Amino acid sequence: MLKKIFILIIINTISITYATEEKVEAELIPNCVATNGGVATATPDGKIYYCAQRMANIEWKYPGAVDYFILHEYGHIVLQSGNEMEVDCWTANELAIMNNKRSRKTLKAAMEFIKAFKLPNPKYGGTGEERALLIENCMKHGENYYKKN
Repeated sequence: MLKKIFILIIINTISITYATEEKVEAELIPNCVATNGGVATATPDGKIYYCAQRMANIEWKYPGAVDYFILHEYGHIVLQSGNEMEVDCWTANELAIMNNKRSRKTLKAAMEFIKAFKLPNPKYGGTGEERALLIENCMKHGENYYKKN
């Protein structure tokens, strides 16, 4: 129970902060069926469905990683894009711009989690290692890095 509360606090902190800065409104809705086994999924009309159980499992092994995935879903709404690589790049850049202890922890944890995926997924640019490399390059070179490479 404590883990769920902690995750919801993380989600609410990010959503309030981010929504205020970007003037993006999103409704966070717990629904593991809607995520289809994933952490979260966003709809263009500003709904983010998340799976608290999946988030708790990830957060247990990779503390801080969940923040990346929630911000990633906000990216889909902000950019109005279904392009996962574009949104990964935007998310990495946003966290890099924040440049604080929490954002660095989030990026590191998310990349460690992502690297564990060995099978290629073209939607995300290849293997977990390749996706993590994209994220790292977007942190260094900006949100449009993926378009140039």
